[in-house]
Amino acid sequence: MTTLLLVVSGLLILVSLLVSAMESAVFLVSESRVRTMREEGFRGAEMLHRVRSNTPGMRATLFYLNIYLNIGAVSVFTAAMVDRGGLGTALWAIPAGILAVALVAEGLPRFVALRNPIRLALGSASLLVGLERWARPLVFPMLRLEALVSRRQNGNGDSDDAQRELQELTELGRRQGVVEQEEHELVERAFRMDELTAWDIMTPRVDMFAWDESTTLAEIVPQLREVPYSRVPVYRGSVDEVTGILYIREAYEAYVSGRGELPLSEISREPFFVPGSLPLPRLLRAFQTWRIHMGIVADEFGGTDGVVTLEDVIEELVGEIEDETDIQEEPIRRISKTEAEVEGGISLREVNYAMTVSLPHLEHRSLNGFILEELGRVPDAGEVMELPGMEIHILEASDTQVLRALLKKSQPVRSENVG
Repeated sequence: MTTLLLVVSGLLILVSLLVSAMESAVFLVSESRVRTMREEGFRGAEMLHRVRSNTPGMRATLFYLNIYLNIGAVSVFTAAMVDRGGLGTALWAIPAGILAVALVAEGLPRFVALRNPIRLALGSASLLVGLERWARPLVFPMLRLEALVSRRQNGNGDSDDAQRELQELTELGRRQGVVEQEEHELVERAFRMDELTAWDIMTPRVDMFAWDESTTLAEIVPQLREVPYSRVPVYRGSVDEVTGILYIREAYEAYVSGRGELPLSEISREPFFVPGSLPLPRLLRAFQTWRIHMGIVADEFGGTDGVVTLEDVIEELVGEIEDETDIQEEPIRRISKTEAEVEGGISLREVNYAMTVSLPHLEHRSLNGFILEELGRVPDAGEVMELPGMEIHILEASDTQVLRALLKKSQPVRSENVG
């Protein structure tokens, strides 16, 4: 009985060795080499291409088949040793069986395949196709379980892996000088967009420029030359009730055509409202779909949180865009590697990114909101707020908000070895 069990165990290990060797050889041959062999009519090349075209399914099936074979080999070997020497032998039989499988069925096939992968791949492709077709029903429960677990854990796991891989490649390329710094930053910004929402890039309500809908064209025309925007929200009573978007060019055209007494409500376009939690990729698609350039960010009570534009979204991808109508402002003015002067309304994400710190950007959208929450009041100019690893010096403040601040990142204290 013991001899029979040992023979069965050896056969299982041998089959596992052959399967692993054939699998290794098939996937060692490059796609370009497979394509060349197909074009030149090599025998077995067409079947090899078929195997390579089903890489995920083939590899998963063979992976679980090898697990079954290896577990079976160890189990039968252990049973043989127990049959020969009693239950006590299981204590060393199991580790010995696992070691034998690891060396013979997993390690050795790689060396076999490396010696002549092309010949082995061409000769074994047909056999692997038949083996995969035969083994699939056996391993189907494991494949199904794997699919269910993957779907529950992460619905977009493949895209996350691809994203991580591309980020690693661009970082490696930047270090080696293959990828320019600007290209690297563009890739980083593109991936960072998935983490941002309309809240993160909007102009907040307190900084919005808007006109009352009852104002006439004649009343705003003297201001138009000073307005640095091509579109302006129009409201009724307060900015919590935005009723339209005024296009400055259309306002000029209406005024020139003699309609200066028209109220702004008559020539404004329908506003486009977006939730503040809308991710930037979806916001960009919405702008493209509806062919608009401005959205009003609505709060949970039906009021107005702020305004977001297509330019705001694009700037997150390519960096600051300046044109002839922009007001020149510097939300971050770098003083040194550890110091920067910033506006109070700057987002905490930008602060964290620029200063390499970890302020709680999920709880607070702006530096001003963070400071007010931490202190419980509006600080006066000259006050210093101390945080772990950083100091915030208040440079300018109004009665209701912090306008500008100086950020000082603390230098880590280096310990010196006393020898």
